[in-house]
Amino acid sequence: MGQTLTFAEYVRHYVTGMDFVFFLAVSFGVVLLIHVVLLLRAKSVAGEYVEEDQAAALRLHARRLAEEYDELVFSAASVLFFTGLYFLIDWNYFHLSSAGVAFWKRYNDFLLLGFLIVSMLFNNVLDRLFVPLRRLGDDTRASLRMAGMLYMMVVFAYIKFIYEDNNYDTIILYFLTMIIGRFVYFDASLADFRKAMRQLGAVLPILALVLLSTALLAWFGFGSGYLLKSNGVVVSLWIAHLILILEIFAIDRAGLTDRLADRAARKLERTDRPGTIDKRKSASVN
Repeated sequence: MGQTLTFAEYVRHYVTGMDFVFFLAVSFGVVLLIHVVLLLRAKSVAGEYVEEDQAAALRLHARRLAEEYDELVFSAASVLFFTGLYFLIDWNYFHLSSAGVAFWKRYNDFLLLGFLIVSMLFNNVLDRLFVPLRRLGDDTRASLRMAGMLYMMVVFAYIKFIYEDNNYDTIILYFLTMIIGRFVYFDASLADFRKAMRQLGAVLPILALVLLSTALLAWFGFGSGYLLKSNGVVVSLWIAHLILILEIFAIDRAGLTDRLADRAARKLERTDRPGTIDKRKSASVN
């Protein structure tokens, strides 16, 4: 892992200095860019509705797509946190006693499984209490969390083959097992498999946007030296996602997504032409 800093030095590095300010600005720009893309997608979907319902449909889909993006960021951040913690303990960053090291070596596989379970609970805290995501159904949440597993596979594969780091092989095996288990379980039918694949396919565009967010932050963060490799790539990526979460929280509290959607919807309302006959979708937007 190379030369490392103390915990206090890491804290000073990540929350002070111009590198921190620049990273905040870039990451906020990335989040805004993603929201603009989602708004454009919502506008495209709204265009499939009858003209008088397009404004309401745009508001609905803009909020729903934003919540899907937020959910996947939360899912990724939750898993990154606990896998990063696993990595730091395994590397003995916290300088465990000899008894602690022996306990860790004996039970680390079980503890990793426990960390992953706790990460799911932590995800629930984020999407139900910290930033309540009210428009997501249970099926959509489940699909997004499965996409989160795929996200982690992509991240770990990148670390393994680009950074040539084999420290995460055990974790990769766990995620691979969970993904296979999600699609192929003991009483699964072909219909169940197809349904799971359809649900996953529906959220792949959101997965692509979250991967894009991570790629942009990693490119700038590691390139500028703000994100450090010495404390583990996964830990640094978690720090980047933590900043994303705080920015998502600020956007939610400011109602920025709804304001952008309202502004676009009002433009549609001003261009409505009464009496137009349109056989496209009727907006069932409730």
